[in-house]
This record gives sequence, structure tokens and C-alpha cells, in this order.
Amino acid sequence: MSDIPEFLRAAACPALRAAYRYSLSHSEALERCFAERADALSGVETIAVSGSLGRLEAAADSDIDYIIVLRDGLAPAAREAQVAIVSDLFLSAPFKAPKADGIYRHGAARAALLDPAALGSLSEAPEIFGKRIGLLLDARPVFARARFHALQGALIAWYGSDFLATSPSRGWTYLSNDLMRYLHSYAGWQQYKFTRSSDDSWQLRQAKFRTSRLLSCAALMFLLGESDRDEHKMTWLHQRLALTPLARLFEVMHSHDATAYEALLVAYETSYAALSDSRVRATLVATGPDAATRMNAPLAPAYERIKVASSLLSQLLTEFALARRTAWGARFFERWLF
Repeated sequence: MSDIPEFLRAAACPALRAAYRYSLSHSEALERCFAERADALSGVETIAVSGSLGRLEAAADSDIDYIIVLRDGLAPAAREAQVAIVSDLFLSAPFKAPKADGIYRHGAARAALLDPAALGSLSEAPEIFGKRIGLLLDARPVFARARFHALQGALIAWYGSDFLATSPSRGWTYLSNDLMRYLHSYAGWQQYKFTRSSDDSWQLRQAKFRTSRLLSCAALMFLLGESDRDEHKMTWLHQRLALTPLARLFEVMHSHDATAYEALLVAYETSYAALSDSRVRATLVATGPDAATRMNAPLAPAYERIKVASSLLSQLLTEFALARRTAWGARFFERWLF
């Protein structure tokens, strides 16, 4: 247990502890790999892993989602060359490549992530919007750690532009809205995505959404609520973004209601252990709704069991949040709900 962080000691969670050790080992190996090739990455600002590896919850059959942030001013050919080097280096990791239709196959310039003209924009490319949120949601640096940390600070300042910058007592209105936009847009997109491949399906995507993705969004929102109590909320938030989503929930929940966090960890372990089982994943992929049957196909019993655990997760998160309504204030919940 000496190598297990405190947030994984609150309750029995063998699958999550094994994933933590496995993920930490491979993320550190990637960091060494990129450090050795630093001379060839002069056009790269920073590189982070996100998704399961960023959360330190990866398994052998996980995808490797990564975010490449490029230096500003690179010519198109130089951008492509730098991304190609990074992508080739990721092939050394024992994970599946990111999906071809996802947001992780291309790099993003630092300036694009911090463009003042993008504030309030609804027409911004989903690839940029997704990377910006991902860098705050569950990303973990594997190259240029200091520049990654500085970029997160710049993103916080970007989200606090004008309003928080001029009046620190204000709340995280824009970041709260963007986080909910990300969550609800993703939920709507996945609800009607019935495609099936050899390793993906509606049931598998829904199971992931209802567990790890929901938990990650709740963890960031809880940090926003807790930060409102601090005089220097932007600094407070920045200092805690290095925590994984589960560690963020531990930070906020355990100090106020340790029992609630322990129950949440048990529910998350149940769903995570099921999704880590190759036989369960194979069943979720092979059965259930697809493009031909849509919702006419019966749901797999394994999916129904994960759904029960994920419903408990949602309930525990909701009840804890509502219990914080006095401490976090009515205005926080107004921003969250309306």
C-alpha cells in the first residue's frame, strides 16, 4: 500500500489500484521517451495524455488519447512533421491509437487555445474546444511539464478574462458554462451514435460516459465550487489541476463527508472493474443497439449492471453537491443549473 495514494486507500478498490500502478509506470516511461527526443521536438510546446491514461486508470486494451500543443508560428509542413514524430513515439506505448475521427490526431497551436476572439464563440472548431477542456479535465503532461503547468494557468486566466480578472469575487460563470456545454454536447452526440466496430459500440460508449466521463466533469465542477470559498480562487484552482479526477473528488469530498467519498469509490470500482474485464467489453461490443437495430436490440445484462453502479455514482455526486449548497452558495448552483 505504500505506493498507493491516499485517495485510493479509502475503500477496497483492487482494480483501480492496479490501474494506477500500471498507468503511472507507462506515463513515466513516455515522459522519459519524449525527454530523450527533446531536440527533435523544438516546435512542440507540451504534450499531455488524457482519457484513461491521464486519469491513471488505463488498462492494456485502453486507447491512448493525447494532446499535442505546438509552438506558435510554425509553418504547416513543420506542424505536420512535429505531429508525426510525436505520433510515432506514442506507438512505443502498449495502447491502441486514438480513434481516427477523434480530436487527438492533430496538434493545436498554443495561441489557438488562448485566442481572445474565441471567448463566447459557438462556432469554434470542436477539436480546439475539446482540447482546451481536456487540458483542464483529466490531462497529464508527458513532455515539457513546466510549460504544461504554465499553459493550464494561462487557460484559467483565459476563462477568467474580464470578469474574474477585474473582480476576483465573481464566480466561474464562463468555465461552468463551457464545462456543462462539453458534457451535454458529448451526451447528446453519444446518445445517437449507434455505430459499431470491432472494439467499440453504443453500449461501451454509454458505459464509459456514465462512469469515468461523468466523474471527471463532476470533479472539475466540485473544484470550481470549492474554489469560490478562497480569496485567490484562480491560484487555488491552478494548484489542484495536477490531481487526477478521483484525487480531486477526494480533495473536496473526503474533508467534508468521508463516508460519501468511500461509497463513491466503491461504486466507481464496481463499474471500473467490469469495464476492465475483456469478456465484459467483448459482450458490450457484440450486443445491444447498433445502426441497424437502434434501440430495438435488448441491452446486455453486463451493461445493465454497470448502469446500476453508474446510477449510484450519479446519486452520490448529486447528494454531495446539494449538501454543499450553503457553503458554495446559491449563485454557484444557479450558474450550474440555469
